[in-house]
This record gives sequence, C-alpha cells and structure tokens, in this order.
Amino acid sequence: MKTIGILGGLGPETTSKIYHSIIDLFRKNKASKYPSIIIYNLPFPFVIETEAIIEGRNSHKMLPYLIDGAKILEKAGASFGILPCNTLHKYIQEIRNAVKIPFLSILDETASQLKCMKVHTVGILATETSVRDKLYDDVLEKDGIHTLYPTKTEQYNLNRIILELISGEKNDFQGQMIEKICSSLHKRGAESILLACTDIQIATFKSDIPVVDTTDILIQASMRELMKTG
Repeated sequence: MKTIGILGGLGPETTSKIYHSIIDLFRKNKASKYPSIIIYNLPFPFVIETEAIIEGRNSHKMLPYLIDGAKILEKAGASFGILPCNTLHKYIQEIRNAVKIPFLSILDETASQLKCMKVHTVGILATETSVRDKLYDDVLEKDGIHTLYPTKTEQYNLNRIILELISGEKNDFQGQMIEKICSSLHKRGAESILLACTDIQIATFKSDIPVVDTTDILIQASMRELMKTG
C-alpha cells in the first residue's frame, strides 16, 4: 500500500477532515489495516495566510513553505502528496517540479468530476485570490464548462466567512449568507455550485442545486491512489 503525504494547515479543520475521512473509508471498505498517512503542518505566519488566501496579495510568500513541506513529505517516505487548498494550487507545478513524488491536482480531479456530471455552467465559491486568478477557468473551459462568480458584494461577504472558518469560527449567519449566494448564482444560470475553497465545507448550509465539494473530490482521489499497488 502507498503512503499519502498531506501538506496540512490550510486550514487545520480541512486537514483533520481529510485524515478522518480516509480512516473512515478504510474501515467501511473493511481494509485489513489502517492507511499510511504523513501530515506536515505548514508553519507559515498567520499574516501571510490572510494576505495570500483572503486579501488576494503576496501569495508568492507561501511558495517557500509549500516547497519545503513537499520535500519534507518526500523525505519522510510519502509515495504521493496532496495540497488541500484550492487557492495555492496556482503553485502546483512549482511543487511538482521541486520533488520526485507525484502531487495530485485538485483542479484536474474536480474538472473530471464535473465533466462526468455533465455540468455546463457552475457557480464558483472561492477565495479572493482564486477569483482574481480565475483559477478554475482554464481547466474547466477545456471541458466546455462555463464559470459564474459571486458579485463583488457577495464575494466580500464570502471572504469574511472564509477568514472566520479558517480561524475556527462557525455561526448560523455564515450558512445563511452562503445560501443567498448560491441562490443568486442559480438565478444567473448555475446548474451546480462548486466549493472551490476547501474550508467552505465547514459551514452548514443548503442549496437548491447540487453542491460539488472539492474536499470530497480530493479525498476520493487520495483513496484511489492509496489503494493502488506498486
């Protein structure tokens, strides 16, 4: 069985969910033993996280931490790695170039899932950085999938919610606001909602159209790789 390496801390709750979900899936599949998992929590300053993830600036300051973390996972014995953060996938190629082990791409895995679902128009809920970088546009357009984004006011509110969730805060207002944004995107033509920030799944909310969670997609892709032999 392979060993998965997780670049953790983006944010901590999401890292924890991925760890526990993989363990639970192994139990449900009646595996003979627990999976081999290595987690390295990235020790970046909080101020850099806020700038890079929420404010949409200075994301390049995260790159040294990502590369160092990937190398640590490789040296520790990981067979492959994952980065449970959509926003910082803008540096997935730099990470891949820094190590010999493969790193799964949450972008490619998500595009494959939406294509299988035959989605033509998707509403994107993401960080300010991902929205500015149009992180998903190119990879989805290759499969003929059109992207819709929240209005400036909606994105401002979403940024605040993401920052709260990363900081461990959770309240009913977050879910209510996300529901309003989902409804707005639906009215504008979205057939489904893409949680293109792994921390949004922490909030509790409902949607009239299917919600695709990139965290769950990454978990399933990780399981697929873990179960491969050789």
